[in-house]
Amino acid sequence: MTSPYRVVAFSGSLRQGSTNTALVRLAQRIARPELQIEWIDWVDQLPWMNPDLEEDPPAVVQRWWQTLREADGLLVGMPEYNWSPTPLAKNALDWATRPPDDRAIAGTVVAFISSGGRGGGAKAQENLTPILGFMGATMVVEPPVQLALVRDRIDADGNADEEITEAVRAKLDAMLEALRQRDAASA
Repeated sequence: MTSPYRVVAFSGSLRQGSTNTALVRLAQRIARPELQIEWIDWVDQLPWMNPDLEEDPPAVVQRWWQTLREADGLLVGMPEYNWSPTPLAKNALDWATRPPDDRAIAGTVVAFISSGGRGGGAKAQENLTPILGFMGATMVVEPPVQLALVRDRIDADGNADEEITEAVRAKLDAMLEALRQRDAASA
């Protein structure tokens, strides 16, 4: 491979000081040179998923689809509310599975990194992983990054303790390996 893999990333949290946003910022900083992680800060502008909009999708939906099709991977800071993904994350990922005959997410390597509550976001990840896999994404499940009660171990800029840093690094390494395997299988 002559250039790095392009990975787009977003946080499923709108909260100021979100630890999930901080995890994505950490990932950007520690990614190996083979992974170029690009922050997408506009998924909150996507309208609520509505199949009626697919025939003439708004510009931001077209932009989202195009961004995903041009990316090799997608990294999501995945918060969990009430054992589910946040509405922001779910809406962006629902749009990513559209349109049905040419899903934007198909062929994309996807990884979740989560912090939150006592379960560390595990339920949100469990909810979405099989759905996105069925829709054609390659899901990087192992090693899980499901960090519980870490607010005092990572700051808003993604400066974290060594355990968190190593967990995110291991996930990025697994993502890189999945991208390499995808390329080898298509060669």
